[in-house]
Amino acid sequence: MFHRLRAVLGILLFTWITAGNAAEPIDIEADQALFDERSGTNIFRGEVMLRRGDLTITADKVTLHRKEGHLERAVAEGKPARFTQKPPEGEVLQARAHTIEYLPLTEELRLSGAAELRRGKDRFTGEQIIYYVATGRVEAKGDGEGKKRVHAVIYPDQQKP
Repeated sequence: MFHRLRAVLGILLFTWITAGNAAEPIDIEADQALFDERSGTNIFRGEVMLRRGDLTITADKVTLHRKEGHLERAVAEGKPARFTQKPPEGEVLQARAHTIEYLPLTEELRLSGAAELRRGKDRFTGEQIIYYVATGRVEAKGDGEGKKRVHAVIYPDQQKP
């Protein structure tokens, strides 16, 4: 049985989900942590809870890939992994999938495996979803065999903040 390890990553990583979070430290709790400075990889396992500014990620495993002090990619894995962002103004963004990947350079949130994205009241499900943070664009795909198709519930007349 592993002893609970509280890993607090107090370094500033640039460009997470929004510019408003860029100055916030990443606070991570997990059962295990591995810091590999040479490869720029930080791996957290076991009931991982990651918080930064107005966002929260919960997962079985979170891997942060850094290069020259900058976050290149963050990957959360779970059954499901969950992502929530509650900005002070604007719509709450919630996502869940087996794998959630964030690419800061292109500002993409990639969901795969039983993916679901909720933006305000709107809801999208599919096997794969890509959410472009800067533009609010959503791309969703089914399994390609017609067994698991894309499903969307959209409220076109809701007022946007």
